[in-house]
Amino acid sequence: MTMLHVERLGGLAGFGGPRARIRSCGCIELADLPDAARASVEALFRKPPPKRRSASTAADGFRYRLRCEIDGEERSIEVAETAVPAAVSACVHDELI
Repeated sequence: MTMLHVERLGGLAGFGGPRARIRSCGCIELADLPDAARASVEALFRKPPPKRRSASTAADGFRYRLRCEIDGEERSIEVAETAVPAAVSACVHDELI
């Protein structure tokens, strides 16, 4: 089984940034996702959306870093919150560091 590691970044005043004392993260098995969500995540790894600033990545918008092992290789992508299926973002929880 393949574990998908999810980290929420950005947001209001950079919440979840490198200097923040709160980390928003979670993980979920790809096999546990509904078919549509799994297909959406797999499509993101095949062809991530272009990196550009838009309404979905506004100054106070969230981004998600998704990381998993694909074909024996660790892969990581960053996407706007609008590209992340609800079933994936739901696994994220906040923790004090």
